Order: sequence, then C-alpha cells, then structure tokens
Amino acid sequence: MRALLLGLALLATLKIWVQDWAYRSATEHALIAAYRERAVAACQKAAPAAADTTPLGLAVDWSRQQDASITVGNSAVSVHIWDIQSKLWVDRYRKPYLILSAPDASLACAYDIDDSAAEICKL
Repeated sequence: MRALLLGLALLATLKIWVQDWAYRSATEHALIAAYRERAVAACQKAAPAAADTTPLGLAVDWSRQQDASITVGNSAVSVHIWDIQSKLWVDRYRKPYLILSAPDASLACAYDIDDSAAEICKL
C-alpha cells in the first residue's frame, strides 16, 4: 500500500512538473515571436552607440541572430532584493527582457519589453 501511494505521489509530481514546463516553454516561444521584430529594430538603433564594444568596431546584424531568450530582471543593475524602495528595483527584479545574443561577437542585446528600449552589453 505504501508503495502504491508513493508511486501515485511521484506520478502527480511528474504531471505537475511537465505541465509547468510546457506552459513556460510555450509562453517563452510566444513572447519571442511577438517581440522579436521590435527587439531587432531597437537593437539596430542601439548598435551605433555601442560600436566600440564589438571586435574591430564591426556592427552586428541583430536580425540574423537565432539565439533569443526571455528573462525577468536585468542582472547588470546593482540593487539588493530587500531594497524595494529603490527606483531601480523594478528594473532588476520585475521587468521582462528579450535577450538577443551574437555568439560571433560575444555581445548581447537586452530589449526591455515594457519600455521598448534596447541596450547592448558584453557577455
């Protein structure tokens, strides 16, 4: 009887994990599809300002990049998690970002979905 209960608990846990994984994966793909073109345009505008960060000053064609991911919060912002009164806390822990990466140039473009702004940074 104990083995049966343990097996059912394991199956229930596995079912919940698979459903959560499928939901998060589908949501990420939908967000990338919805905001990719806007992110590419914003990254192309931000690229001339960051031309000195690429090797030999070459421009990166963000429309050709295949690597894209969604992340919550900008880890480059230096704010502690308990400092909720800071103006930058929302940027660090709550805002969604679409990250386009350029592996040949070791650069990434972080597109802020809420503000429709992009920032080029080194990986």
